[in-house]
Amino acid sequence: MAHAQTAENATETQTSHAVADVIVTGSNIRRANTEGFNPVQVIGREELESSGKSTTADLLRSISANTGNGSNETQNSGWSSGAAGIGLRGLSQKNTLVLLNGRRVANYGFPGGGLSDTFVNLNALPMVATQRLEVLKDGASAVYGSDAVAGVTNIITRQNFQGLEFGASYGVAGQGGLETSTAKLVAGHGDLETDGYNILLSLEAYTRNRLDQDQRDLTRSGIYTDLPGGRWNGWSAKGARFLVDGKSVPFLDAQGQCPEGMVLTASPPIDGLAGDTCAINLAPHTTLIPSTDRYQAYLFGTKRLTPQIEAFVEVLYSYVEGASLFGSSPFFTLEGGRFALNAQTGLAEPVSNLLPANNPYNPYGVATPIEYTFFDLGRTLKTNESKSYRALAGVRGRHDRFDWEAAVFASGSDERETVSGGFAHRWNLADALANGTLNLHDPGATPQAVLDGIRLSTLRPAESRLYGADFKISGELFNLPAGQVGYAAGVEFRHESLVSRNPWQIDAGLQIRPAIAAVDGERDVWAAYAEFNIPVLSNLDIQVAARADEYSDFGSAFSPKAGVRWKPLEWLALRASASRGFRAPSLSENSASTMISYGSVIDPYDPDLPNSRQSPTFFTVGNTDLEPEKTRSYNLGVVFTPTRDTALSIDWYQIKLDNLIGTGNATAIVQGNDPADVIRDERGKLQAVYNRYRNLTALETSGIDVDFSQRWRTEDWGLGDWGTFTVSSAYTHLLEYKRPNAAGGPLLDYAGSNRGATLPAHKATTRLAWNRDVFDANLTWYYTSGYDQVPVVGGQSRVDAYHQFDLYAAWSGLERVTLYAKVENLLDEAPPHDASFPGVRAPYDFGQYDLRGRYFRVGFDVRF
Repeated sequence: MAHAQTAENATETQTSHAVADVIVTGSNIRRANTEGFNPVQVIGREELESSGKSTTADLLRSISANTGNGSNETQNSGWSSGAAGIGLRGLSQKNTLVLLNGRRVANYGFPGGGLSDTFVNLNALPMVATQRLEVLKDGASAVYGSDAVAGVTNIITRQNFQGLEFGASYGVAGQGGLETSTAKLVAGHGDLETDGYNILLSLEAYTRNRLDQDQRDLTRSGIYTDLPGGRWNGWSAKGARFLVDGKSVPFLDAQGQCPEGMVLTASPPIDGLAGDTCAINLAPHTTLIPSTDRYQAYLFGTKRLTPQIEAFVEVLYSYVEGASLFGSSPFFTLEGGRFALNAQTGLAEPVSNLLPANNPYNPYGVATPIEYTFFDLGRTLKTNESKSYRALAGVRGRHDRFDWEAAVFASGSDERETVSGGFAHRWNLADALANGTLNLHDPGATPQAVLDGIRLSTLRPAESRLYGADFKISGELFNLPAGQVGYAAGVEFRHESLVSRNPWQIDAGLQIRPAIAAVDGERDVWAAYAEFNIPVLSNLDIQVAARADEYSDFGSAFSPKAGVRWKPLEWLALRASASRGFRAPSLSENSASTMISYGSVIDPYDPDLPNSRQSPTFFTVGNTDLEPEKTRSYNLGVVFTPTRDTALSIDWYQIKLDNLIGTGNATAIVQGNDPADVIRDERGKLQAVYNRYRNLTALETSGIDVDFSQRWRTEDWGLGDWGTFTVSSAYTHLLEYKRPNAAGGPLLDYAGSNRGATLPAHKATTRLAWNRDVFDANLTWYYTSGYDQVPVVGGQSRVDAYHQFDLYAAWSGLERVTLYAKVENLLDEAPPHDASFPGVRAPYDFGQYDLRGRYFRVGFDVRF
């Protein structure tokens, strides 16, 4: 939209030849207008600053093209606290390419979901140095490569900036908690045109406190019996109990008391098992939103060597640390279905939960199944530390008929995940249970040496590397009667590697209930591409593009694309494009990777409470024989610009994927109940689910995007100068999202439902902005439609829609100073209840929503 593309101020300019010609994400050909063959959403600097969102990641995840099936920091707290990615069109993060100034950055070292999604951590990219965000909402494999199937997000930093800016802000939730502080500094020196050089430096800091479940009314009690499908879902019945003849028998001392910190209560409301138990309210030990600390430095410099040639360098460094309590298991619990690795074979084997017959706390005289939570081993506090960088150097030049550019770069991301407690040493625990040195009735009376021998703290390391070089050229080939034929061509090389190791205690077979996401893969990629813009008539252009990629680990691929743009009237443009592409298996999918994880799934065959949510161990492994996904993308659009202040675009898109890489749907696997994949104990209680990456059949998705912008100047109405009003809206309607639940299975439509993944059919962002002299204000409405509950859970057949309003107001009446206030979720709207998410975390889809509630932020900016 035009209002989002205006320059921030007169002190920020581009080089003289770039004033008339620009490169828009999705094409490497410079052209005089930004109305291209593909739909591109531009979020300018003004919207970045005035949005109620406090981070780039929050803003990008709120756009309408991010239709669902995504993840955020809340959802990632198990594997990658503090990290955030974006997945357009309901596809995963691995299908959306994230660029910084048109070039790649290294992926985060821990893939999302353990193995499934390699992604770029948006929180490691600069925000205060960003000039605009360009979101290409069309497949772009022919231009950028395999991971641009769903689209591209290009973060473009400020160019030729002079001056000094600094500012700070503070925020807090209306219900308390989540205190956030930010600070920033941006400095620019030198004018490229007059001085021959420019250097930009930005520094920023962001810190946010953790929000735990007991800090919110909805989740504090952990009891949701007043909601559809709700039970005591925030409680664990496995505090301390024996399992005898299919019944729960509480683990009580001679005075009939549970161990300290546990409550004697009935088991059926919690897990359906008959009898009583010593239960635990997990709310005080469960994180809803992780804490995070982020510190970033960004440097961009340009030096003119000759009137036609300039050199440029870019350096980015980011430190991110996030911490969360692991909600599904905040303490170590000995129970059935626990596994450990065999140090000799490397295979998982079950760990017994039988309390030995000779244990002094076993009243039965025979080995008896026990479920017991060890508070004295500490809480499972996960701290993820990430250090990432990118260093780039290049030269570029301009001649009469063409431009050229060459660059080399290195990018990396180093991760360290530390778990401070909540794990047990397999053999030392077995010995302590055998000889009775663990005091199970009074944990505080256990000798410290015994606890020290059992307690484990672990460190999981990972590193991601990306090295590359590229050369590209663009210009005009020759003239046709309708104009010049533009072209762009280039070659690229990059080396990618991803290594994620297990803590040594896991490989040694010491840790019970290991969380494993081991990856070790690397590849070289060579690519060549060409693109042509052919003017057929004065108002009709054709675009053709093609890219050839050679991957060292699986082979080659060819990606063509064709587009047409027709402007029959000055205020009307029609566009269409079709492309064929591919997505190479990610390094985590295509290597001998292994994942052991823990979550929940609805089990229709549970012997105690059929169709209840159970928490087995999930085993997932990679597959070195995967074929690449083959894609076909189509786009049809129309753009109306009847006045200089009005713009409306409507686009239809369709993406088809063959050889879809994925795992079987966990719910479908459990429903199939194949003993090869579904492991149960002698009572039929779900213990483990086995899965594997494979090429499934296909995925088809389509939808409609509508973007609208209208500006009104009150002075044009003859009412005096009451300022300028602007309304803009971006809306996406998901028509279909079909994919199989299992290899070879039929295509099922996920659109508008939570069948395996939550995919609302409608999503929109609407913004009303007003500015007059020293005042600026805007109100943003974020709308996400409801969705069908598939299958019906707890009598709930549909989840409600969600509306969120964010308010921004600023005053710049002091020279060079701007004071502002933001209110996120102005009406304090709670997430819609979803009965399929009754687990310990929260009774709503935490992949889409969170419980921060109404949030206040105040701050200032100073500019010189």
